[in-house]
Amino acid sequence: MKTILIAHNYTENSFASMSYYLAHHLADLGNRVIFISHIPFFKEKEIITKEKGEIIVYSWPTQKRPTSIKDVVWFSKLYFKYKPNVVVGHFVGANITIAISKILSFSKAKTFAYYHTLSDQISKDQKHAGIKHKMAFLRKKMFYRLFCNVIVCPSELAKLDLEKYYSVYNKGMVVLNPMKDRFNGKTSDSQSNIVISFLGRLDPSKGILDLVKAFKIYCDKVKTTNIILNIAGTGSEVKEIKELIKKEKNVFYLGGLSYDKIDDYLCKSHFAIIPSKVDNLPTVGLEAMMNHTPLLISNSTGLTKYVQDGEECFKFDSNQESIVSLFERVENNFNQQVQMSINARNTFLLKFTIDNYCVNFSKELLK
Repeated sequence: MKTILIAHNYTENSFASMSYYLAHHLADLGNRVIFISHIPFFKEKEIITKEKGEIIVYSWPTQKRPTSIKDVVWFSKLYFKYKPNVVVGHFVGANITIAISKILSFSKAKTFAYYHTLSDQISKDQKHAGIKHKMAFLRKKMFYRLFCNVIVCPSELAKLDLEKYYSVYNKGMVVLNPMKDRFNGKTSDSQSNIVISFLGRLDPSKGILDLVKAFKIYCDKVKTTNIILNIAGTGSEVKEIKELIKKEKNVFYLGGLSYDKIDDYLCKSHFAIIPSKVDNLPTVGLEAMMNHTPLLISNSTGLTKYVQDGEECFKFDSNQESIVSLFERVENNFNQQVQMSINARNTFLLKFTIDNYCVNFSKELLK
């Protein structure tokens, strides 16, 4: 039996469910899993006893981001109590858990840090890269080199981004992010319109301004178009987007959507569009395919490598000219949408399920 520590969010109802189910899978195999949950917050530890193993859930000392000396001291005590063989860290929770485990175990603990966000994407979305940003970058570079055995990349693009920015060439390992299967049946599609939906952050790296401008060009060109463009999300470009679409009858801005409304939004769409300038493995792409909704996807995302043009998606370049051509392709080939919908769901089941993730990643953790 191994002791495996996971620092993420212990929840079934978000992207972080990947770690929740991984913990249960590892415990079912007979391991002890120590789970440090940032959200939700556990005031007292919770013990889940399995037939062969167990899960022990803690939270950090406070609900704030774990970055203080108090967090370091608290985790050091936890480390000595359980002495984990393997540590898996996500986001800010990775820093203390991985670094302290390496130090206190005299480098014996095997550490896995997740590389969720591309540095190329951060560069596009940040207006200013000052001294503070540069110091954070150097700290992360040293962290990867000194304390991490494996850096988990959710796509091949993420692995390339890691190598490009941090010059780490022998630690990246591609493990595709999964999505909990929440599909409850496809909502009846409207046949009078072609509904294309965007869901995500409205920031520069997401390519949403070019999407809206290209759609306006297409609507001016094709006055009788049946395409409806829905936009859901929040971010730095909301004001500009609202200004661009205020006179457009075929574009609707819906604001931010709560997590429980995402599936219905995607189910009612004929296509989900991902126009990103640069992106890792967009969660919305997995959620769309899970819900039988094919993709319109930029060639600049990590997900693009794992789908086939004309099967479960139409691919395009993230610029206005290519997006205008995309709308024309969608309208002229809408008869393919039903089969593409089936293909999208099949691709999700083949590549992006929780079960596949748990089986494949646990093999790496238990080596």
